[in-house]
Amino acid sequence: MVPRSVYPDADWAVCVGNNYFRIGDVELVWQKCLRKLAAPDLVIIEQANRLLVNYLLLLRRSFTGLQVAYWGHGRNLQGDNDDNLRESVKRWLIKSVDWWFAYTRISAEVAADAGYPHERITVVENSIDTDAFGRAIAAVTRLQVDALRSRLALGDGFVALYCGGMYPDKCLPFLLEAVERMHNLIPNFNIVLIGSGPDAVLVEGAAARHSWIHYIGAVYGDERAAYFAMSDVMLMPGLVGLAIIDSFVAGLPIITTDIPIHSPEIAYLENGRNGLMTPYNVQEYVEAIYACFDDKKILKVLHDGCKESARHYTIDNMVNNYASGVLACLQR
Repeated sequence: MVPRSVYPDADWAVCVGNNYFRIGDVELVWQKCLRKLAAPDLVIIEQANRLLVNYLLLLRRSFTGLQVAYWGHGRNLQGDNDDNLRESVKRWLIKSVDWWFAYTRISAEVAADAGYPHERITVVENSIDTDAFGRAIAAVTRLQVDALRSRLALGDGFVALYCGGMYPDKCLPFLLEAVERMHNLIPNFNIVLIGSGPDAVLVEGAAARHSWIHYIGAVYGDERAAYFAMSDVMLMPGLVGLAIIDSFVAGLPIITTDIPIHSPEIAYLENGRNGLMTPYNVQEYVEAIYACFDDKKILKVLHDGCKESARHYTIDNMVNNYASGVLACLQR
């Protein structure tokens, strides 16, 4: 599927079109930008095998003074293994650039482990603009929270929130088994699930069977604020990505598991300080959730840790890191 284009509206930005085509099960992309790259000092390219212009730029770098930098994850963190051809090509090309812009510490470690010099890696600390969402959460009143709890018939019980896509990497069967065990331990336990995707049918079925499972469907942007404001913890045992930034902004600690397919932003989770990570075991996961219910001091520590992390992982910090890396590369 061709992704939807997002067109920049800044005066200094130039938008070019892409052509998408397939060879077997491989999607390739031709970015029509070569004429725009007559004499740059530095070109930063996404670390993606499917982008054909990357190979031309890397070849051009070998014969000219053009500096080329990668911006990427380091490897496909959701891939089946590191030995397939696509990942082998990606790893082989890791050292073929002048600078590396790594999403997070995890991405930097991948590049360094492949032999790329540490001193030429900038950890950008990938983030999103959360100012509007933060303001929306701060604006939620006690009256609004009470009204929402009443509408969902939550009572005064402990409330967990899931907010994200619903597909296999999110491990929703694991989550549903865990919350059933939680409800057996705490009869007034409730979970609210926001999102959509192919596995939403699993959530719909569970919500039809249990009055304490509340499936809301897809909710976006600031409309999510009241759900975050009324919840105690955020449950996401499967893949965690930028959702962790939302959890920080809301002061809502995320509880996940140590599966190997997390996106690079999982580097921001500090177990026991701004979130919890357990082994991929339902019983240990349930115990972590119960600890937050049973000991309000634990929940307070995690809440405070989230707020501190929210002040660090910002779009401003990301931009400053990125700009510093650009300057460092150009000054070499």
